[in-house]
Order: sequence, then C-alpha cells, then structure tokens
Amino acid sequence: MTIGDIPVYYINLDSSTDRRAAIEAEIRAAGITDAIRVPAFDGRGLDLSRVADCDTEKAHRFLGRPLRGAEYGCYRSHLDCIERFLATDSPYGIVLEDDAELTTEFQEVTAAAIGLLERRNQPWDLVHLGPGRMKIHSRIDALVAGHDLRKAHYFPMMTTALLWSRPGAQNILDHHRRVTMPVDTQFREIMVKRGTGYAIWPPLARQTGATSDIDGDGATRKAHGRSWYYGLAKQERLWRNKVIAYGRKLAHRA
Repeated sequence: MTIGDIPVYYINLDSSTDRRAAIEAEIRAAGITDAIRVPAFDGRGLDLSRVADCDTEKAHRFLGRPLRGAEYGCYRSHLDCIERFLATDSPYGIVLEDDAELTTEFQEVTAAAIGLLERRNQPWDLVHLGPGRMKIHSRIDALVAGHDLRKAHYFPMMTTALLWSRPGAQNILDHHRRVTMPVDTQFREIMVKRGTGYAIWPPLARQTGATSDIDGDGATRKAHGRSWYYGLAKQERLWRNKVIAYGRKLAHRA
C-alpha cells in the first residue's frame, strides 16, 4: 500500500482561511493529493450542559474543571474525521489539524510504518505521527530517513497528525462518542489501557505554533472554574497512566 491509497483529512474552521491556505500548502509540499477538508466544529459559546452528547458532570469530576467549548468542538471534529474514514473501504486513515507542518518525508515514512505494522501482524489502533516528545516507549524498528517506529506505552498528547487503523477508529465510535474530556486526553487514556498505540520518532509533523482560532484567551481561562481537587485529579491521571505504561514497557522487554 502507498500513502496515495489512504484517505487524508484535515480539520479547518470555516473562518480560518489563512490556516487553510497554510495546511494545504504543507499537504502539497509533502506530495499528498486529494486530501479532504473537514470543517471544524466550533464549540465556542455553547452551553455544554445542554448538549446531548456531552457529560459535563463526568468531565468536571475527571478533570477537576469544566470542559471548554473549544475542547468539545475539537473532539467533535475528530469524530467527524473518524466517521468519514470508516465510511470508506480503506484499512487506514490519516487525520491532520490545520496547524500541522509536515516533513518532506511524511509519505515515505508513513508508508514504511504501515508496512512494518502489517509485517508484524499485531493489533494496533493509532500511530501518532507528530509527537511533541516521547515518554515511556519502546523502540520497535528503524523505518527510513532516520525515523523509528516506537511502541507508545504512554501515548503522546496533542492530535496534530494521526494515523488510524479501522479497529482503532471503530473502537472510538463504539465506546467513546460521548464527550467527557479533551480529545487528546481521551486518546491517551484509551491507548494506555489498550496498549495499542504507536508513534514515529523523530516526528513527521509538528505544530506551527500559531494561536488557536477557536480556543479563546488562555490567560483568562487557565484557572477559570477549577475545583479544589484540580491538581489532585491531574496527578492521579498522570501517575495512574504512567504506572500502567511502565508495566507495559517492562512486559515488552520480557
């Protein structure tokens, strides 16, 4: 299989014309044709307590703070991409966000990773193509152009560039349609528990660093609505997932 056989989706807000131009230029430079734009869901201004597929009480208990409209919108946008991918007959699908910068070897390395995963013939859900950093991982094998495939026991945050398998995408639709946390937090939770997440290192994509068009003012929202146990909830998530990830890393060595 070549990367040209795989549907590529990029998420972009209708009003973000500059970012659309930028991501389309990145896609062209990487040699990708026929990428599909997916209009981002704008969650700004929504009263999430009145949204049927969002459990704000569960989110607050889990996060120690309210879920934000932008986070809900990002989650919904990724669900849209997953649904579009599963409507095809392709075994794999790629999802990009519109602040992604792609390396020139994006296609070659992604194709090599798929080939390696197919030869290994082991279940996998998701490959992070743009991890900001790697924590608690195991090297699987070299790919091409100086990149490796890593087993991401502690799955990286951010969702700049992702490669989905059909089973991984279907699991999201079957069990995680209801929004209870930010999408990157959800993907980490799932991949740590299932042990089916991978990553490519060095990354094939990185964020441009452009300010989000839909995430509001970070300075004013940073501490807004936090519960007294916010810090405890964050540390509990971190250490629970790290303990599981370290256990998987040790088992991988055995």
